[in-house]
Amino acid sequence: MDDVTDDEYLLRHIPGGTLWQAPGPRITSANFQLRHDRDETGVSVTRSQITSPSRLLEFVGGSIQHGSRIAAVRAGDVRAMGLRVVPKPLPEDAGHAEIQSNQVSLDDHGCRKKLAMLFQFVTDPSPSTPGN
Repeated sequence: MDDVTDDEYLLRHIPGGTLWQAPGPRITSANFQLRHDRDETGVSVTRSQITSPSRLLEFVGGSIQHGSRIAAVRAGDVRAMGLRVVPKPLPEDAGHAEIQSNQVSLDDHGCRKKLAMLFQFVTDPSPSTPGN
C-alpha cells in the first residue's frame, strides 16, 4: 500500500475501563505503550480512508456496550511529534499501519502522553470520517 500521507486520519481502538479512558473521558497514555514481550515494533492503528471505525471495532472485537471507543489523529500531527507512521497491511485489515519511534521514543512516558492528547474520540463509530 502507498505511504501514509500527512492529511490521512489514523484510527485506534480505545478499550473501555479506567486504565484506557480517564474521566472526561480522555485517552490515557497506556493506550500507546509498546508490549516488548510481544515484540511490538509500533502502536497499531488503521487508516480511516481504508477501514471505517465500525469495521475496526469488528476487527478488534470491541464493543460500544462495554465502553470501547475509536479515536482519530492526523498522520501529519503524529509525524510532527517526531514519530513515524508506516503502512503494515494485514490480511484482515488492508488499512493497518503502525506508529513507530523515530526522533522520539514510544518508550518515553512523556511521548505517549503527548500522543494520547493528540488523539480525539470519534463521536460516531459508523461513518468513515472522524468526528462525524
